[in-house]
Amino acid sequence: MKAITLILIVISLYINLYAQSENESNINDLKYNINLIKFYIDKIEYDNALEYIDKTLEEATGKDSLYYFKAYIYKEKEDWLQASEFFAKAILYSTEEQIIDERLAIFENAIFHVSPLSSFDIVSAAVAGAQNTQKHIGFLNILARLYENNQLYGEANDVYRTILLENDGSESCNLQMKIITNNIFQKEYKKALNILKPLIALDDSLHIEKLLFLDYIANISLEYYEDAKASLIRLYLDFPENINRKEILAGLADIYEHQEQYLISWFMLDELFIISDEVGRFQIQKEIERIKKIICESNTIKDQFRYFKPVLEIEEQYIQPENND
Repeated sequence: MKAITLILIVISLYINLYAQSENESNINDLKYNINLIKFYIDKIEYDNALEYIDKTLEEATGKDSLYYFKAYIYKEKEDWLQASEFFAKAILYSTEEQIIDERLAIFENAIFHVSPLSSFDIVSAAVAGAQNTQKHIGFLNILARLYENNQLYGEANDVYRTILLENDGSESCNLQMKIITNNIFQKEYKKALNILKPLIALDDSLHIEKLLFLDYIANISLEYYEDAKASLIRLYLDFPENINRKEILAGLADIYEHQEQYLISWFMLDELFIISDEVGRFQIQKEIERIKKIICESNTIKDQFRYFKPVLEIEEQYIQPENND
């Protein structure tokens, strides 16, 4: 009996050692194959690399790097359809957050080279297969941008609303600004204003400049001149370095002219002239001359000073006393 027990123990130990040896062999084979794949990629021997990738995929447990190598090769071959499909798989199998973000950016670059219908199918499938919030939201953002790129602004907004439901709130304002922008592209200006009003009331320093400019665009498109002017004046006074400075000045000049406040319209055009290039200055000068002519022909000159207040400050004079010596 003892002999039988001893034999069983020996057999069990042998099986465990054999299994361990097989596992180590598989691990070593995987490392060897990956190094070989990298070697072939570096040598631009893509067919050999693909052959070893397919062989290794059959038994490998960590497939994300292998799918990434495959996607990279197809990208280099400019086979954007297959590159996109394998980049998506690489992301779905990835576990490290930083790598996921990096691969999402590379995937987005590839997918925009694919035909619209195929790209929608690939990204929609990736959205459905995403197993965590980071991947799900990442693919949804790409899907929304694909819709926008194809002028499907309503569909893009549906996606952004889905992201809003999953988002922790940190990106809420950015997402709503995207929805507002798409509403403006769709000429749904009142919808845009309904979202804008509460956001502007928050007066968030990170977003207020963009919100005010979007508010101006929506209001001027509806010919709500006073509301459009209010947003522009705040931009003009509080944000002199705004990237849309030229549009702000031109917008104010147009609104004041519409309201027959020609002097202040001239003032805004003069500021615009200063920051414009030579070609722009030529056209602005023509506009200034036209405004001057209107002023000269106007019968309501006194009304032009409605918004002007005289500065009645006298600088203090420091007079040195005369030397009588």
